[in-house]
Amino acid sequence: MSNLSTADKQYLENALRLDNSPLVHFDFHVFFKELGIDINNPKYAEEGTSKVALMRKFWELESNSLVGRSILELASLFRNLELRLPISVKFSVEIEKIGRKLMMYDDVEIKPTRSRKNNNNKLKIELRPEIYNHVKSYLDNEDYFHAVEEGYKIVRHKLRELTGEEQAHRAFNEQNYDIIFGHQPRNPIERNFFEGIKFLNMAIQNFRNEKAHDIAKPLSRNLAIHYLALTSLAYDLIMRNKED
Repeated sequence: MSNLSTADKQYLENALRLDNSPLVHFDFHVFFKELGIDINNPKYAEEGTSKVALMRKFWELESNSLVGRSILELASLFRNLELRLPISVKFSVEIEKIGRKLMMYDDVEIKPTRSRKNNNNKLKIELRPEIYNHVKSYLDNEDYFHAVEEGYKIVRHKLRELTGEEQAHRAFNEQNYDIIFGHQPRNPIERNFFEGIKFLNMAIQNFRNEKAHDIAKPLSRNLAIHYLALTSLAYDLIMRNKED
């Protein structure tokens, strides 16, 4: 199932006008055949066999990558039309944006829920609920830049709450090991582990500073998930002693 939004669907339908004086003319069935899709498959005809009905069901059932690729192909058709004719509205630009946005999606879960194993490179993870609940509204609005920035803030605020220090290199001085971890390192291996958590939090501090001192920029969903997983790990590691 794709993540194509209602607004994007409406824009595409208005641009295509498949069943009513289409602006761009193309062989509907050949178009899908070239994508490796049998658009005549009965699963696409559950709500009718018109071109619009088939397209809607295709958008609903198929993956982000496949739907995104088809939309990018449509953008190319519109671009060719715009090069030939003096068309003021550049549908190709907006259609391409929709396609590229879908291509950035993946099937990684970002909800705090456990899942079954799978056999591909798309993993499902469980974010700390403190992180997820705070950034959920940004994720729902596809504002991935601020979702990540807010995730960083949650970790730094928790560190300040525990130690009185927000800067990681100060918060993780050895006098605070008892506060954060419940004890001093028992051996060199555990000392390395504590130091690793310190440097993880220092990395988050610098990542957060980069976001805070720059203007908001587009950030892909996949990269945002990686950053949020990092914040979730850092939060979890400094809270384990409190939750044991």
